[in-house]
Amino acid sequence: MKHEKRYRSTGKIGKYLTRFRIMPWLELLLVLGFLAALGWAIWKFAVPFFNNLGSHAYSCQKTVETPVPVTPEPTPVPTRDPYPDHPLYSEDLRSVQTEIVIPEYQYATDVCVYHDTIYAPIGNYTPDGTAAFVRLLLYDTAQKQQTFLKLPLTYKSIRFPAMNDEWIVYLDAAANGGGQMTAYNRETQEMRVLKVVHTGLPKPVICGDTAFWIERTGQSRDKLFAVDLKSGESATLAIFDGGPYALSKPFMFGSTLLYVAPDGALTTLDVETGKSETVPVSGYVHDPQMNADGIAFLDSDHTEDGHILWYDGQRTVEIASGAVDFVLGNGFIAYSRFDKNYVYYYGDGTTFCTTRSDETAMLLGGGEDVIVWMDVTWRDKDIMEFMTVGEKK
Repeated sequence: MKHEKRYRSTGKIGKYLTRFRIMPWLELLLVLGFLAALGWAIWKFAVPFFNNLGSHAYSCQKTVETPVPVTPEPTPVPTRDPYPDHPLYSEDLRSVQTEIVIPEYQYATDVCVYHDTIYAPIGNYTPDGTAAFVRLLLYDTAQKQQTFLKLPLTYKSIRFPAMNDEWIVYLDAAANGGGQMTAYNRETQEMRVLKVVHTGLPKPVICGDTAFWIERTGQSRDKLFAVDLKSGESATLAIFDGGPYALSKPFMFGSTLLYVAPDGALTTLDVETGKSETVPVSGYVHDPQMNADGIAFLDSDHTEDGHILWYDGQRTVEIASGAVDFVLGNGFIAYSRFDKNYVYYYGDGTTFCTTRSDETAMLLGGGEDVIVWMDVTWRDKDIMEFMTVGEKK
């Protein structure tokens, strides 16, 4: 007879055995956790406590902290408006700049200012590809009104007009230079040819009834002429036999003629008294301009590495570098540099940029209280603008 084999379950024994085997590991983990907690507590609380012992001094009465010097905050100094009297300070350029719209004509040149009038020859291109300036623009800056004056022309263009209350003197210029120096009486509208010009484009200046200009009269000879506008009589004031000084244009301020003499000396001539003086400036002088405060001039022939200098009767200072031309007005010197226009106030040495950020500009001219420039952002048409920058008196 076969007997069944009976087996006893060992499940509980396995569970107890497994529990018994992991107990040492649990105990080890608990010990390690306790030691880690103890180390953290020592680092957090005990170490700072003992470190602070060295920074305290103890007496028998109380603990006294060692004082740490503290630097007080500086008292703010009230700031003052640095340029309160300047007309450009805090101005919105868009609101103080005026565009001169000339729909009939495309181009302008030789821009000048006489009192409240901006005047400039204007014209259009001709079939030969060059511009002919056939009218004189007269723009009233106070009324913002313009008129076009038709001056007598024998040749092609009006160039370098000079104006006072009675006269307009200009070069009636041929296409290749030369032409005739002409005087126009603003009251009688009569025209007088002062002199035939054989070469070049001389620029006249006027004082009362007398005009002055430097003209090439030979292969290497130039002369400074003075011509009476009523009688047509002329006189030679200086002769330039070679050298660069005849290329410098004369300038008229009141009754004072300013020019560079044949020996390179900056010279003034009082037209009324005939008294001539040398201005004590050193170095090369080109295209000087004068007002009641001093004389501004270039130290190069309009080159980009040249400088604008200012002589106030006592000293000569540099105004700007890299500027090829300038305009002297009441209290300021204006110039262009890197397609921007700047106005320098020589009274205190401050400079303002008068060109808006979205505009590219080229200074055209000015004088007295006004500067005039051309917006060359777009070159389809010459867009002239002006603004008043003269220093408040």
